[in-house]
Amino acid sequence: NFVVDAPRDQVWILLFDVNVMKEIANKIPGIHVDALTQISDDQYEGSASVGVAMVKGKYAGTVSVIEKRAREFVKLRADGKGGANWMNGEIALTLADQNGKTLMTYAGTGNVGGTLASLGQRLIDTVGKQIIAQGTKAFAEELAARVKKN
Repeated sequence: NFVVDAPRDQVWILLFDVNVMKEIANKIPGIHVDALTQISDDQYEGSASVGVAMVKGKYAGTVSVIEKRAREFVKLRADGKGGANWMNGEIALTLADQNGKTLMTYAGTGNVGGTLASLGQRLIDTVGKQIIAQGTKAFAEELAARVKKN
């Protein structure tokens, strides 16, 4: 879990902002989002260049909201494919008030296949944990900065 220095109502709104999503993803080393478009209330599609260890490639995919309770919980599913690789995963985010800030708790799972899978599960797990750590830090910083601008 991590704390965002911003009220929960504002964090909730920014969670679904395409520009915020893109900026956060682009702050994670090894990821560059080329395009991200909202295609419905609960679905996004895009493409990104991703480099993991020596395997780099361009991926296209979707992110779907599969469950949500306004201001308190959202579960997302991502599916992507690029060349001989594929990935999918889910992340659940729970938001709670914490003295004018937002406590975010997350849990997720992910699967990869193709060339990436040949790197071995141990390396994939290590890289996945690094991406999550860097992503949550970028997420908290970006949301707090955007709230302070407004």
